[in-house]
Amino acid sequence: MVRKAIVLAAGFGTRLRPLTLSRPKPLLPVMGEPMLARILDMLVSWGVEDITVNAHYLADQIEDFIKEYQGDAAKGVRISVSREDEILGTGGVLRPLKSWIGDEPFWLVNGDIVVEDLDPEPIEEAFEQSGRFAACWMSEDFGPRTIEADPEGRVCNWRSDDAGFPGTYTYTGVAILSPEIADYLPPVKKGGSGFCSIVDAYEKAMMTDAKFVVGVQEPEAMWCDAGTCEVYRELNSEPMAPSLFGDSRLDALVSALGWKDDETLAEYLGARGSDRMFYRLVRGFSEDANNTTPPVLGVVYEEARKENANARFAAVTRFLAAKGVRVPKILADLPESNAYATEFMQGGSLEDAANKKGADFMKLYLPVLDLLKKLWTIPAEAEDLPELEPGFGTDLFAWERNLFEKECVVGRYGFEAVPEAAAKELESVAAKLSAEPKVLVHRDFQSANILYSGDDISKPWLIDYQGMRTGPAAYDVASVLFDPYVPMDGTDRKLLVELAAKLAPAAPTEEVIVLAAVQRLCQALGAYCRLSATGQPQFEKYISRALSNLHHAAHDAGLSAFAEFTHELMHHEKMR
Repeated sequence: MVRKAIVLAAGFGTRLRPLTLSRPKPLLPVMGEPMLARILDMLVSWGVEDITVNAHYLADQIEDFIKEYQGDAAKGVRISVSREDEILGTGGVLRPLKSWIGDEPFWLVNGDIVVEDLDPEPIEEAFEQSGRFAACWMSEDFGPRTIEADPEGRVCNWRSDDAGFPGTYTYTGVAILSPEIADYLPPVKKGGSGFCSIVDAYEKAMMTDAKFVVGVQEPEAMWCDAGTCEVYRELNSEPMAPSLFGDSRLDALVSALGWKDDETLAEYLGARGSDRMFYRLVRGFSEDANNTTPPVLGVVYEEARKENANARFAAVTRFLAAKGVRVPKILADLPESNAYATEFMQGGSLEDAANKKGADFMKLYLPVLDLLKKLWTIPAEAEDLPELEPGFGTDLFAWERNLFEKECVVGRYGFEAVPEAAAKELESVAAKLSAEPKVLVHRDFQSANILYSGDDISKPWLIDYQGMRTGPAAYDVASVLFDPYVPMDGTDRKLLVELAAKLAPAAPTEEVIVLAAVQRLCQALGAYCRLSATGQPQFEKYISRALSNLHHAAHDAGLSAFAEFTHELMHHEKMR
């Protein structure tokens, strides 16, 4: 069994522009899952234990993805990133990895291909037949078919003049190689970058030492390089026929935007906890790198959630925009189709910015607190206020506590209930918050819902406010300053809480903000536990941090019984 693999993810993805202008090709999703994730999953399933992924173009995104992927300890694989200051190519990638490769054979796999049902054993057997030099998967059914092989499967021509004719094959970018292959890389010329193709090494080995790459076919396997926008769109939409994207709601959106099916690409961005699915819609895509058509965010939703059924988002958006709050423009609103489209914010989120190494929390969060201040200046009884969700009060706070108890305390950790003393302290929190003055409350004022237009972090935009209602101002302050999505230092948080308490005459006190943090984090933990247990494992990674934040908030609020109980929950989480 081959234990090591190099996955190639450094390329520019030029042919897939404009989709790759802001995202590397290996991270483009195929049916909702990044191509790189699919390749890594395949290698892990083959028993590969040590993987290096090279990166150059938008390398930070590749590194961030690998950190998140590697965070799933259950995968049991070591993954490192080899950053290239200058792109080295499919052969040059081997030079800086010579010591890592050692004396073992390794897989060399393109990270931007789509593969299904590939069995590694025939390739491993072909590697033995090659004298343990090199073997590859080649296909007679897919791709450009530019290589030729003899009857024994040895590749004898890598640049066929008869490409596409019978007897030609496609090199799929999946190979097992001996460390010896590095000996056949062309020498780096003085002042050169070291860029070269792995095919250069294959050809030199064949010509100088009669060493051949043995190719093997697997007719049951599927391969695609998703190299152009047209192929990428077909790859994502074909399994969902007969409608364009398999969803009549998206078809209706495309029509409402005045676009055509055959000029539109839908990139699935994932589902959210409120029964909504998000798509990045691109119009007029082509291989023209100068295509500047701005993308659109398409959202389709179910009616099970009340705020979705009442189509709150569009009405609240128009209201907030009229009051001067920065919100995305509504481009299409189809309540009869359970769909809407807005501007696509391309500058990232507060979560992204705050998680960067060396992030300046004061610089990031002061404009966010100003955004809250703007919300508080809007009268909670404004005449033009659209219909909102029921306001915060003892009933809603009790619902949030029950969610925490059911999904987290009982469902995740197996307790019968929240201990009585701790439960009474939570009830006292709700009573104090219910007595606070009422303002407009976003309800999910967290870092993922605060976006930027371009690189301007001084003017944050707001999204995901369809659950807006009246309630205590402290709830939103606590939501963003105790947000489990961001690992904020306690000193920074304390200073920001103090500043938030001085925002405006309507600002909550520091004591009330900490109480609101206890309430909000109970709700968040209940939601994370429910979602992670019902098919959205991305929320799993926030549970430990949410518990830690909850414990510290309970301690600072003087809730001794509840603080002790949350400490016990933290122990159970650590032992999972």
